[in-house]
Amino acid sequence: MKSAKYFFIIFALVFSGSALADWKAEGSGKVIYPSGRTEPLNFGFEYKKIYDTVVFRAGKSQMRTSEMPPNYILNVFVNDKGQIYVAEFAEGFFKGFELNIGGHHVSITHRDEFDEDEPLKHLRVQLDDRSFLLDTTHPTIKFEFDEEKGIANITGSGLLKDLSLHGR
Repeated sequence: MKSAKYFFIIFALVFSGSALADWKAEGSGKVIYPSGRTEPLNFGFEYKKIYDTVVFRAGKSQMRTSEMPPNYILNVFVNDKGQIYVAEFAEGFFKGFELNIGGHHVSITHRDEFDEDEPLKHLRVQLDDRSFLLDTTHPTIKFEFDEEKGIANITGSGLLKDLSLHGR
């Protein structure tokens, strides 16, 4: 009986290693609503090999695939009130967010007061140590992946370099 017990323990240890994540990038931060109220933001990525299949998780969503996707794109929408919407973060429009994920920092925050004539001007996008302004009402944030590092780089589209911050 003891030998069967040890056999199952060793079997479980050997095969549980294949179920461990090849990499995992936990993310935490906050969503900021127009009222000033904040809600915790838990959004991360995980890449896990299970036998011949790969399971990739982004936030609460996951999919089976034959290989790791090269990137994940967050679509951001800005309404005419200067509020943003990211489907993965909240069910409605909000003022901004801050997210620390896998050793990286991503945020969209207000830098100025809202101006109806220029609804994009007051928003600043921070990707690690780089600062950007919005050039469109539907910018994207792209997380690029590497099998060993996890998140290798974060870039975006619809963004202009923020020249108001010197040295960035």
